[in-house]
Amino acid sequence: MTATSEIPALSDAPANRTPATFDPDTAPDTDVPANRSFVITWLLSMLFGVLGLDRIYTGRYLTGALKLLSLGGLGIWWIIDLGIVLAGGLRYGRDPLRGYAQDKEIAWIATGFTLIVAYSLQVDEMVATLLSGLF
Repeated sequence: MTATSEIPALSDAPANRTPATFDPDTAPDTDVPANRSFVITWLLSMLFGVLGLDRIYTGRYLTGALKLLSLGGLGIWWIIDLGIVLAGGLRYGRDPLRGYAQDKEIAWIATGFTLIVAYSLQVDEMVATLLSGLF
């Protein structure tokens, strides 16, 4: 190719095609809220899952409030929900969370690493000591 030659088109569409006109009947619906982010949902579930913020973020207000009142089902509901988020089971409406396919591996690795570090630092004993000091 020379400097004066034409740059090849990247699409399969013919080069002489005229642009399509805007048709409001086929335009995407702008009233539908955007899908929720997997990374934000995962972080909310891991860090504030006991408070139910992951469920509130994904539009499950009633179960989010119940999770808050029960302190994450005394931790059991929190752990189960973290697994559901990591497995891709928590959805926003009927749609999967945005970015799940490309970020799930990093979330699994970071969660495992966090659990290993927390266990090695004996975070459970520190939390028990703090709670016994409060009561």
